Amino acid sequence: MKKNPVGRPKKLNRQHIINVAFDQYWLHGINNVSLSTIAKLANVSRPGIYVEFGGEDALQAEVIKKYIKVSADPVHNNYNDYENFPDQLFNHMDGLINDGNPYVTNDKNYFKQRPKGAKGCLVQISTLNKHVLGPVSKKLINDYEQIRINQFEKYINNAKNDGVMHKNIDANLYAKYILAQFSLIQTLKLQNISKSKITSVINIALKPLLQKNKQI
Repeated sequence: MKKNPVGRPKKLNRQHIINVAFDQYWLHGINNVSLSTIAKLANVSRPGIYVEFGGEDALQAEVIKKYIKVSADPVHNNYNDYENFPDQLFNHMDGLINDGNPYVTNDKNYFKQRPKGAKGCLVQISTLNKHVLGPVSKKLINDYEQIRINQFEKYINNAKNDGVMHKNIDANLYAKYILAQFSLIQTLKLQNISKSKITSVINIALKPLLQKNKQI
């Protein structure tokens, strides 16, 4: 068996480390998984991760970027296409509550990304814990939060024109209100509140927005 020359560290598989961290952060929360745990599961040294990524914040940022690309964007991009996805808000909330909704995206690879046993959304989990994130990860979460608000605002304006939501509501204000409801869903899920109770709470929360009697 060929050995690495003395003094030359074994080359790390960067993507493998990101994939391991991706699953662990989603399963247990980005703030609940140590770098030592990631190193052990990825079969690499903790110092090796620091050399490869520059620190824990940079690794967490790479995981968040991956999640946004493979799991968040395929859902959120549909908010920009109201004509084909008029029920996107309701399907999205249902998907977060029930860990999946077949109508939330037409991306065939979407459901393959979720590790077995994961609850909810990694971006939402990270949003709830962004006070403990490093500056790079926190900026990613804050920037994506603004993207989500913009998408919700566009969706609300389309829903108002469609007669689904009240004409007199402030689209920007209620976009932020909707974002808060997603945080509430994730919080209740982490507290192991039943899916039926979460659904009831969110339907009540959405009622002031709706002109038509629509529910999750």
